[in-house]
Amino acid sequence: VLTNKEIHMFEIGKATHAGVKRKEHPNQDSIGVVTPGFFSRKPPLLIVADGMGGYEGGAIASQMVVEVLSKNYTHNKSQNDYRLLLNDMILKAHEAVKGRVVDDPEIARMGSTVVAVILDNDVAYVGNVGDSRAYIINNQEVKQISLDHSFVGELVRQGVINQEQSLIHPKRNILTMSITAQRLDIEPYVNEYEIKNGDNILLCSDGLWGVVSIEDIQATVLSYSPQEAAEKLIEMANNNFGPDNISVIIARKK
Repeated sequence: VLTNKEIHMFEIGKATHAGVKRKEHPNQDSIGVVTPGFFSRKPPLLIVADGMGGYEGGAIASQMVVEVLSKNYTHNKSQNDYRLLLNDMILKAHEAVKGRVVDDPEIARMGSTVVAVILDNDVAYVGNVGDSRAYIINNQEVKQISLDHSFVGELVRQGVINQEQSLIHPKRNILTMSITAQRLDIEPYVNEYEIKNGDNILLCSDGLWGVVSIEDIQATVLSYSPQEAAEKLIEMANNNFGPDNISVIIARKK
């Protein structure tokens, strides 16, 4: 059981925006923050999902992903292995999206990325599918703790191109895995990382990391409260013509 002190161990800020180029359309990103309540002593769960497959379909898919993860996490009573739980919840979201398409073939191509983090005291458990990202940010470094399931992500891991080249690669938007009815199975990336006091855990869609430099993201996160930083980062992405939906969640370990 978490003590009162542990429950309030993280300061969390969040923001999402359609982006200046897509503001006439629904925001296909969805975000979720599940924090401990009176009846639940679970650690916080943070979720960012970036929908795809047409404006309506993408918005539906990302909302479904956030809802499935949030509900499964809230109602989970038996599973305390958070890596296993993240994996199971993401697989359930995939099944839910596949099931929805059966009922509504109009949105057959809909899908979503997801990155989710459970913040359990000194450990961040991360699970993701697609190219929405999670980072640990402090004065020393910006460390990506998610894995890009993308064409350029594979090229970076193989040493064919570097991170800077990946940002301008013509195939940078091609995913190698996502939550979609087009795929029979998915294999989420799941891992755990140590976190220390003063560390910031940032989750975001590619509307942020593909548009605002890592140096600017780090400087902004370290200069403001999590809520102010989340709003500033959205503003910075839009100042760079925000070609995509932008979502940010920041949790600071006190």
